[in-house]
Amino acid sequence: MDYETHPTSRAKVRLYAKMFRKLFGLSLYGPVNPIMLLDKVNKVFSDVDYEIVEEAELPKNVPARCIMTEGSGFIIQIADYVFEGAYERNTGGYRMHIMHEILHPYVYKLGFTPIYNRSVQNKKIPPFKSVEWIVKAMAGEIMMPYEETIGLDEVELIVNYGVSPDAAFKRLKY
Repeated sequence: MDYETHPTSRAKVRLYAKMFRKLFGLSLYGPVNPIMLLDKVNKVFSDVDYEIVEEAELPKNVPARCIMTEGSGFIIQIADYVFEGAYERNTGGYRMHIMHEILHPYVYKLGFTPIYNRSVQNKKIPPFKSVEWIVKAMAGEIMMPYEETIGLDEVELIVNYGVSPDAAFKRLKY
C-alpha cells in the first residue's frame, strides 16, 4: 500500500541515508547488516519494535510489514522465512525487505507522512511523492552507498553489499 507524501529528490534521499547511518552509529561506507539493525532499532527509536511471525500471520504475499500501533509507535513484522533467509543464508532480497521495513518509521519521523487520510489505489503517484519510492530508494542508498559504489557492476554490488540482483540493477540506473 502506498501513500502520497511531500516531494523529495534522489539527492535528499542520499542525505537522509547518511543521516540514518550516523543515527544508528554506522560508518558512512561499507555494507550494512539489517539483521544487526533490528536489535538497535528500539534503542534508537523507543517507539519502534519488531517481531518475527509465521508467514500465515501476514497478509498473502507480504513478506514483512511495518504497522503503526495505537500509541503512534511502530511494530515491524517479519515473516520467519524472511528472517531465517536473511540471517542464515544472507539472501539479498530478504535483507532488503528487512531494511525497507526498518526505514518506514524513520521516513515517517522525517515528516514523510501521508497527505491524505487514505491510501491511493487507483491513482499513480509520482515517485518523488511516493512513500514507498522514498523508502525503497533510501534502502538502496543505505545498503549501497552511492559514492562508494560508482563504477561497480551488478555482481560486485551483490557480492560486496549483500543485496538482491534487482536492487543491484536499480542501483546501476542511478
